[in-house]
Amino acid sequence: MADYEIIAVREAAGNGRTHHIAAVKVGESLFLADQIVDWITAGTHRFWVWFHNEEVDVIAREQGSSRRYYLTIAGGSFPPVAMLSLPRF
Repeated sequence: MADYEIIAVREAAGNGRTHHIAAVKVGESLFLADQIVDWITAGTHRFWVWFHNEEVDVIAREQGSSRRYYLTIAGGSFPPVAMLSLPRF
């Protein structure tokens, strides 16, 4: 399993109340969030972000009503919106 840092995110158009990460930037490459979810759930790759000078794991979590997977960070003392603090592309 290879480890990769997510350095930027692209949000999808939304309703203003929710945030949905549509794509991420890893190095100079862009990937759809669904591809990252597939790699995480299959155990193929590990992704992480820098937040408050710490490496924090990115995980895939299932949204209750839609049953669609989304990207967030592993619990701990970090807020789920930590990924939204990344630069946009």
